[in-house]
Amino acid sequence: MKRVLYLILSVLFMSSCGDGNVLIQEDPSIQKAIDIDLIEDYLADKGYNDFDTTLSGVRYIILDQGSGQAIDESDHVEFHYTGFTLSDTIFDTSIKEVGDSLKAHYTENPIIIDGKGFTVFGNISYTPTKITYSKSGWTLPKATSTTPGFIPGYVDGIVATFKHLNVGGSSLILIPSNLAYGQNGEGYFIAPNTPIAFELYPIKVTKQ
Repeated sequence: MKRVLYLILSVLFMSSCGDGNVLIQEDPSIQKAIDIDLIEDYLADKGYNDFDTTLSGVRYIILDQGSGQAIDESDHVEFHYTGFTLSDTIFDTSIKEVGDSLKAHYTENPIIIDGKGFTVFGNISYTPTKITYSKSGWTLPKATSTTPGFIPGYVDGIVATFKHLNVGGSSLILIPSNLAYGQNGEGYFIAPNTPIAFELYPIKVTKQ
């Protein structure tokens, strides 16, 4: 029922163009409400009833605190990640076992676009992301073809969860579309206005 109401409100949010046509404009607050509804439905379906929220709106859960070395200010941290949509479709990973399985799947079942087959995950690498934690926040490398891109919600999720994790732990972050890839989407798997999620796994801490 909520989503039907959001759709009606988004259709009503219109303005007139100079040529007499009507231009439908999206109200960001409506899309944000839809995303929050989708994210919280996902959490409920998975049985995650105890979650926290950043000021920006990222939902997060500490899945496993871990028993290894703690992450402190000024530490260099290496971590693996897996990114997926709320339909549990993986769109990126730095974990070899996950990536190899995806390669095999899409080699046997290529995605067909305009009559052409595409094998995704064909050139994936398995390099952990390296960051530095300091009093002023996280120092993050620039996005590359082998990282998911440091979109705002991804950064917020790292900041919110890593201070609670030790090596060997894991966290789940769920990102509304306005803090992810927005109205443009990204690639084949992330359509416009799609909330996304990441599981994050710290694997190494180096003290400065």
